[in-house]
Amino acid sequence: MIKPGIARPLSLVLASIIAIPAGFAQSPPGPQAPQAPAQPSQAPQTPAQPPAPRALASGLTLLVIEGANAVNSIPLLRSVAPVVEVQDANNFPVEGAVVIFTLPEQGPGGTFLNGRNSFTTKSDAHGQAAAPFTMNSTPGKFQIVVTATLGDRKGATTVTQTNAAGVYVGPALPKRSWYKKWPVWAIAGGVVVGAIVWAVTRNSGSSAAPVTITPGAPVFQ
Repeated sequence: MIKPGIARPLSLVLASIIAIPAGFAQSPPGPQAPQAPAQPSQAPQTPAQPPAPRALASGLTLLVIEGANAVNSIPLLRSVAPVVEVQDANNFPVEGAVVIFTLPEQGPGGTFLNGRNSFTTKSDAHGQAAAPFTMNSTPGKFQIVVTATLGDRKGATTVTQTNAAGVYVGPALPKRSWYKKWPVWAIAGGVVVGAIVWAVTRNSGSSAAPVTITPGAPVFQ
């Protein structure tokens, strides 16, 4: 039995033990693992790339050298051949390009030397190409379509001309030599014919010497 004198102190000790916080009875917490740094909410932006350099134009340019706005004479059969120059993007002549000239199929126009309304050639060392043609008898304005191709590069243009009934506007015509002019030969022929006629009539108009026949040996006077 517990003696009355010590019952009170013992109850106080038990009460203090019961009043100890529960946390003191537990083992101390272990070391916590380090936390990873917080990730940014947005991905970092890459620096802007500089714009790509602009590619040079790869087409061909056709420059009309001769034949633009020319007037062809139908009576004189004089036409102006179109001449073009093929150039690259830097305005340098292009050699070896395939150049096609095309005349209208109907109406004013003409035919090329091959007898067709289309003519194919190549540009020379100066980048130039020409297409002589003979105009038809239909007066009026028309266009010659010109295209050029070299690999994957292409170009096109038009040459406007007019067929007229008596006017010729083009390069100066070369002077013909004197021996190529028909009046000279007509005059020369007339002089020759006149000389022959005069010679024939002169010989026929003269009287022959008389012939006398006598006995004996003949004597011609």
